[in-house]
Amino acid sequence: MIDALTKISSFGAFEAKLLTCKSPKLFLVDIKQFQRINLEHGDEGGNFVLCAFSMTLQSFAKANDMEVFRIQDDKFALLMDTPFELSKMERIIFALSDTIERLSYAYHNRDIHIEVHIGISFDHFEPLLKAQKALLVAKAENQPFVTYSEFANILMSENEEAIESMMKSAIESGQIVLHFQSIVDHNEQPFYYEALLRLAYHQTLQSPKLFLKIAKERHFYDTLFESIANKVAEFSVQTGLRLALNLTAEDLLDAHHVDYLKNCFSGKNIILEVYCEKDSPIETLKKVILELKQAGIMIALDNVKTLELIEAFKEGIIDVIKVHGDLIRNLALDETAQRTCQKMVELAKQKKIRIVATQLNSKTILEAARNLDFDLFQGYMFEQPHTLV
Repeated sequence: MIDALTKISSFGAFEAKLLTCKSPKLFLVDIKQFQRINLEHGDEGGNFVLCAFSMTLQSFAKANDMEVFRIQDDKFALLMDTPFELSKMERIIFALSDTIERLSYAYHNRDIHIEVHIGISFDHFEPLLKAQKALLVAKAENQPFVTYSEFANILMSENEEAIESMMKSAIESGQIVLHFQSIVDHNEQPFYYEALLRLAYHQTLQSPKLFLKIAKERHFYDTLFESIANKVAEFSVQTGLRLALNLTAEDLLDAHHVDYLKNCFSGKNIILEVYCEKDSPIETLKKVILELKQAGIMIALDNVKTLELIEAFKEGIIDVIKVHGDLIRNLALDETAQRTCQKMVELAKQKKIRIVATQLNSKTILEAARNLDFDLFQGYMFEQPHTLV
């Protein structure tokens, strides 16, 4: 059964496939504001986008042992039949996100840009219904993807007490867990391990960004912040490894958080990875970062896109720079990305700062990063996120 417009498998074929699928892993993809595309470019332009997008998905599906189906209008499904494995599902999710991030198709000498939401189900029972519920959460929270879980289901409820109860339970019962991914040197030896937040619900990969947003709205963020910091400190002592914790500039503008970090991490082998946005108050942050540095805590700047951010700090303050994944992913094809990264590497070396090429998922990009003389490397081609103890 073939869809008449896109020439890929139809919804009828999808329903038939589900009947024989033992371990369905379903990715429901919805084009954002497709109606706007139709209004701006007419039905012909909309149909062109649907056909072009289906080809993009079909190419991804073939490369990852999946099948692609047109479910309805601007909704498509990618389906694979495989036992659940967290690291494998992570790789597929982020590879899919990278593939369809900010797509653009040329139509009548104009570029049509599209973005998507993805609802994901790893459940054998009613996978389409659960992927649809996850998609609703992704849309409501404007997240690129959300995986179905009872957590996601409750978030769609108007029952405030149920939402608060689940948040408290997740924190108090230890269902908030940390996985770690290594940042390695030229010899592929770990320099440190970055902590990655996960929810430990069965077969769930919940978006950390979504969970943190809800935690802030429900006034549980301080409790969550302290819980995660304590776990990182405990793991550092237990394993003897250098570990890193991600923070936003907003975290460092909270005096209570800063005092807690100093008390929790002083004397331990910890790196704080700090993400500064365009409107972050750099002068204030510089004072806070110096304060943390004087407490013996190493500092990394995370998701760095510009030279100006590196230039803002005096030598000896910043220990590590992590270059934004968008620049790294474009190293092999984009001369502007290459020049920017080259200047960043040169400036980092002048300031005696180690510089990391992140999100390395191909040998071609890794080779380009090595040629630019990056110090450290991170990505799925080296290691999947995993537990330490």
